[in-house]
This record gives sequence, structure tokens and C-alpha cells, in this order.
Amino acid sequence: MSDLVTPTAAVLPKHILDVWVIILIILATILVMSSLLLLPAAAVIIYRVRTHPIRTTR
Repeated sequence: MSDLVTPTAAVLPKHILDVWVIILIILATILVMSSLLLLPAAAVIIYRVRTHPIRTTR
């Protein structure tokens, strides 16, 4: 019976990154992806408003 290992508390793995770093990475990813989606659309809208035929016939 001496060869049996006594049960110990499970050791939790240490996180590579802290929780706040993970949250910052997620927020930065959301910001970058939304800007990649919205900025070209805004550029097209601004271009079409500036070159609209009614605006150019002054």
C-alpha cells in the first residue's frame, strides 16, 4: 500500500495572459474589424453625396 500516490488538489494551469489582456485583445479586434467594414462604406457614401448630380448643378 505504500506505492499508492496520495490524492492532492488539482493544480490549475497558470494562464499565459491575464484576463484584462485577453479582453483588450478582443476589444481591439472588434474595433479593427468594424473599422475595416465601416470605413470603406463611409467613403463610398461620402463620394456619392459629393458627386450627386443635384449638388453639382449649381
